[in-house]
Amino acid sequence: MCRWFAYCGTEPTLLEDILVRPRHSIVKQIDEHFLPGLKETYSPHTHKATFSAAKASDTQHNPNPLTNIDGFGVGYYLGATAEFNGNGVQVPTVYRSTRPALNDLNFKSLCETTATKCAFCHIRAGTGLTPTVETNNHPFRFGRHLFMHNGVLANFKSIKVALLQKLSQKAYENVLGTTDSEHVAALFFTHLGDDWDASYPIQDLETAMIATLRDLIALVRASGKTGDVPPSSLNFAVTDGNVLLAQRFSSHKNIEPPSLYYSTVAGITLNRKFPDHPDGPQHATSDSQTANQTKAPKEHGKHVIIASEPNTYKEKDWNLVPRNSFVLVDSALDVKIEAIPADLVD
Repeated sequence: MCRWFAYCGTEPTLLEDILVRPRHSIVKQIDEHFLPGLKETYSPHTHKATFSAAKASDTQHNPNPLTNIDGFGVGYYLGATAEFNGNGVQVPTVYRSTRPALNDLNFKSLCETTATKCAFCHIRAGTGLTPTVETNNHPFRFGRHLFMHNGVLANFKSIKVALLQKLSQKAYENVLGTTDSEHVAALFFTHLGDDWDASYPIQDLETAMIATLRDLIALVRASGKTGDVPPSSLNFAVTDGNVLLAQRFSSHKNIEPPSLYYSTVAGITLNRKFPDHPDGPQHATSDSQTANQTKAPKEHGKHVIIASEPNTYKEKDWNLVPRNSFVLVDSALDVKIEAIPADLVD
């Protein structure tokens, strides 16, 4: 399965602190996993349900049997376009590559020198023999918005033509790759509307996502006989830099969706300006980057992190997103969990 990480907050964070520095950062989750509280999950590679251990494990009950080596991407907001274009629209920067993130010196330099209030990062494990090329890497940009996916849309090849017919012309022209994920993103933005410079309220994103799921599930159900269609695992995330919607969803009632967690406090542990260390306090004395811990935890701004896996040692700081649920983060960074309509589950 792919891995993804999303941060949105009033407190600027250095990309290196959230994406690279932790021992269990997303770029190190290519073959090691920490999944507290997770039970059964579904692997699109083996088409089987597997049980996940509650600790990092590559040998026992690993829910992600393949090493994630099919590229990565990061998208983040700096506000430069809003300032220089004079229109108030912040367009995200997107960097994508097919090389391993830890071996990418450009990515390393970017993370060392970039601070942002909103970022998406994605490590890809390709399914369906889709090519390992930059255009197939997440996150995908639609105007001021970013979109990413962990999982697989069942029977994508069989339903692709019908799916394309549902896309607006603008959304169709924005698709550059061949993945199910990008085509699903295009369907979502078809439902959201063609003004991708607009900042929509979180309720509009939720409405568009429910319409997207209804279209997808209907197409998949029509593509095979009852009981013959494999489940779809659709963990999506979308943001415009101000609001954030994520979901943890499996179309089969007996199959757990891919892992997904959220936290509203872990940013304090991740940010080097504040006390503690993402790998535990015993590491703080040996880490030169903790020398600037000059701020108290209460000074940290409001924030939300949603990720495939926790990346700090404090398990209690992370909440497992309930199966078949939305995580809705509004412009005030308030978090709401809502159930996805039950009729979308077989």
